[in-house]
Amino acid sequence: MFEPAYLQLLRTGELAARVRMAYEHLEQCDLCAHHCGVNRHVTTQGAVCRTGARALVASYGAHFGEEPPLVGQGGSGTIFFSWCNLRCVYCQN
Repeated sequence: MFEPAYLQLLRTGELAARVRMAYEHLEQCDLCAHHCGVNRHVTTQGAVCRTGARALVASYGAHFGEEPPLVGQGGSGTIFFSWCNLRCVYCQN
């Protein structure tokens, strides 16, 4: 029976370890290509993204516009964040 990989990460404790590592990166933020170095636990001042310790989700949902192996039966997930700062040339937003 198929099991999503994130469930194994949860069961083994690897998911919790990855969450801790991500929060540590927020102390001198280097999570995006801007590498602003702001301590996002304390302030958003100087952060290019203007995002604190928790990103704001603008919308989310199932997405069926990809290749069948990626979509599966329930669709691939799509998440749109508020305050995205990456300005990707391929972004549709």
